[in-house]
Amino acid sequence: MYMQPMNQPLRICLIHATGPLSQAFQDLGCEVLALSPPEAGVFDMPAELRRHGFEPDILFQREQLGPRLLLAGLEHIPAVRIFWAIDPHLNAFWHAPYARLFDLILSTQRRWMPQLGSCGAGRVRHLPWHAPNGPFAPFGQRQRLAGFVGRLGPTRPGRTWLTELMSELLPQGFTLEDNLDFPAMLDFYRHTKAVPNESITGEVNFRLFEAAGCGCVVLAQDLGQEQAELFEPGREMLVCSDALELAENLALLAKSPRLAEALGRAAWERAQAEHLPQARARTILKEAAEAPRQGATAQNSRLWLSLSLAGLGEAGRLPGDEAAVADQLASLPITPDTAHLVLTAQLRLAHALGRQDEVTALLDRLDVQPEALPPLNAGHGLGLALTCSMILLGLGRANAFAADPARALRFARRAGVSLPEPLPSAGPEPVALLLAWAKLLDDAGIPTRGGFAFDVEQHLPACAAECLHCALHLQPGHEDALRASTQGLARFPGAEALRLGLLSDLSLRLRNDWRVSFELGLVNLQAFRRLPGLEELRLAGHLAANLGETDAFTQALALADASGRLRRALAGQG
Repeated sequence: MYMQPMNQPLRICLIHATGPLSQAFQDLGCEVLALSPPEAGVFDMPAELRRHGFEPDILFQREQLGPRLLLAGLEHIPAVRIFWAIDPHLNAFWHAPYARLFDLILSTQRRWMPQLGSCGAGRVRHLPWHAPNGPFAPFGQRQRLAGFVGRLGPTRPGRTWLTELMSELLPQGFTLEDNLDFPAMLDFYRHTKAVPNESITGEVNFRLFEAAGCGCVVLAQDLGQEQAELFEPGREMLVCSDALELAENLALLAKSPRLAEALGRAAWERAQAEHLPQARARTILKEAAEAPRQGATAQNSRLWLSLSLAGLGEAGRLPGDEAAVADQLASLPITPDTAHLVLTAQLRLAHALGRQDEVTALLDRLDVQPEALPPLNAGHGLGLALTCSMILLGLGRANAFAADPARALRFARRAGVSLPEPLPSAGPEPVALLLAWAKLLDDAGIPTRGGFAFDVEQHLPACAAECLHCALHLQPGHEDALRASTQGLARFPGAEALRLGLLSDLSLRLRNDWRVSFELGLVNLQAFRRLPGLEELRLAGHLAANLGETDAFTQALALADASGRLRRALAGQG
């Protein structure tokens, strides 16, 4: 932790944290060096500080959204080293090793904090995004009833469905903008009464703070306690769990303009009290003062930086020479504590680069299992065993490696995977082994790789969802894989579009199963597809009646519809 000299301002170096946060630190009396290196890749931080003649008490890197900049040489900087993960829901797969270089990790998403600490980072804290500062505009001065700022496209179907429903519900009162700069966006919000919100993977996003900070009534997806702790549902925002509740809330706002303004003002007041950049700067200084020095050292900095680059390399997002990173991984010393991480990264990156001889040599070495290596079923060794098993199934780079299912099963069994006997002498069917791996990984709580653009033709699966995706690629329509996939995705807000595709496939194969149609109807509504959702639920009711299971359908409907709005809509009353 830092010790501030008496009567001297605290010196803080900010990387990619210019603007309001930089000003907030200055307002708190800090001496600030704000840097915005333009290039991606590895950046020599000590050399940059020497160039500026600046010796900070705190070095603070805010994750840059876009080209990735990784700091090198942090072990030579005596300051408290802090990294603010802005998009851990999209980048935790490489953030986790990068976090080990810092003394303190801050995460905008509470739900992803365990993943950020999964490589052993000691101090991970929640620090949400911040709201803009500005005066409250009375609703009498706001000419727009509702509006949305954000880009649409095929990769964001949920956003498209949400804005289509808003246009349907408010044919004359909804405006969509997809290309505003930041000042223009804030001006748009200050002239708008209500703003629907949609997030990519169920994360608490910038839009919540930007719209609420401008005094809008945010019509938010139901993201649970983390979001509710920031703005109180029913008082500072309105939560919309599905298309029907969104329609109900819009009708309420149109009917009660005084309530609408009270909600918007309460949101603005909460933002002013707790969510401005000054509040975030004070929190950062408080956490920095309490942070022990536990980040990069001369002994481990090369390891964690290499593993971070390897994660980016496997994802095809490495800002630099992938082969050089693979060579660097291969030269890292293997210790009992880090062997599972290093060998897994070596295998995955070498496989992604098509370095077949290197992969083969590593697999042969692991098959013998030298005593210096950890058991493959211990801790992170599960990922190493999975990687070996997946390569030997012939997955990833198409036709790059010959499949050996019997040997793939051998690695899987070391990790605890079990399959029913008897098995074919040549080994299990790939889909059967993938399903068994998916169950083991799910039971072990191995998280999904949020933001990793998994491609079955290029990548090796690393979690249950990716194993199931591979199974469906090898055997489209496999009923067990479809069911397991949609059940797994049900735990993650923001996965409605993926679930819709899986459930639609399953419903075509199980045409008389009213429960599949029932679930498909509910997910359509959660994805803001009102008419398809109601149609699917009516179909479920007809199927249940044909099977003599109307009572079971009615009970399921009651359990899913505590408010009664769904039953009213199905009866044509809403």
